[in-house]
Amino acid sequence: MGDKTRGLYGKFDIKRTDGKSEPGQKHDGCDYFVLDLTHDPFAFQALMAYAVACDKEYPLLAADLREKLRVMGIKRLQQGVGDVLSRENVDKFLKGLLG
Repeated sequence: MGDKTRGLYGKFDIKRTDGKSEPGQKHDGCDYFVLDLTHDPFAFQALMAYAVACDKEYPLLAADLREKLRVMGIKRLQQGVGDVLSRENVDKFLKGLLG
């Protein structure tokens, strides 16, 4: 059965590097949603939305995400990826990031 017919399901086992997902710790048993930034054509838009959403409370994280998006956007343009975002929209977005 392919991913397109499964919906949301547990595909990954996540362990935090700071130890906080260990039994009894703050993040023991937390739910996570993983994005494949290399292959998932929807990850770019999801990351954009997250960067916007966290900007006021976590400005350093938002800045890091915007830089990641800038690099991803350049790669997408070089690869001619336009299945989710048109070339024009990616270009406009990148121009906004670059000023």
